[in-house]
Amino acid sequence: MCEICGEEVLTLKVLETMKRTHAVDGNIITFNIALKRLAKLGAVTACEGIIIGMLQNGVEPNVVSYTTAIGACAKKGQMEPEYASRWLDRMKSRNVKPNFHTYNTALASCLDGKLSSTAIASKIAADMSVDIDVELAVGFKGAADFNSVLPDTYTKTLSFGLMKQLRENWRSGEIDMTVAKETLRVPILKLVDFDKAEAVENMRKQVQEAKSSMSEEETEQVTDDNELDIEYAAIKDLHKQGSRVAEV
Repeated sequence: MCEICGEEVLTLKVLETMKRTHAVDGNIITFNIALKRLAKLGAVTACEGIIIGMLQNGVEPNVVSYTTAIGACAKKGQMEPEYASRWLDRMKSRNVKPNFHTYNTALASCLDGKLSSTAIASKIAADMSVDIDVELAVGFKGAADFNSVLPDTYTKTLSFGLMKQLRENWRSGEIDMTVAKETLRVPILKLVDFDKAEAVENMRKQVQEAKSSMSEEETEQVTDDNELDIEYAAIKDLHKQGSRVAEV
């Protein structure tokens, strides 16, 4: 109800009352709802406190939890790209894989005009490219909307925005243009140029080639689930319209 009514302050009071009355902190859904409310306020520190509380109470944050916490770093007017990058590192250290929503949200936090933020965005884009290469090599399991890292149209929109920001950075004399083009722009441009349909088709071909070289017995061991995952990746429409920060 706090979420529906927009009662940000009451959200935390309800959590505290629940803890005192029932000696329980809640479950993953409870915590994620609280994170969502705090993220909309840009309450970076409060989101960090929620996740620390989850870990202390044996509730392991999932990709939704971390993506929502990163969302707090992308609130317009109070961007926190350093925190966003730190959250990406933290979730990976807990073996929680970012998806394209996670990376989009982190990239959005870097659009504040600062060269330091552009540099962080370049690192995030490079990390995303590494994860993309891994996915194209080994695939993924489960729903693409939660487990895929392949860029969508919003990724490209953000990347174009970051390219423009970098241009403004070198025009203002904050960085040499040649240096900027040879360093910071490279990972961001890679996201701009990424062709999802072509990448998935190449992955499909690689799988077919691998299967053709298998023995009959090995081929039978390739599960239907794996084939469905590849099919899902090829046809699932992940494109999000608009410029909002991704809400998972």
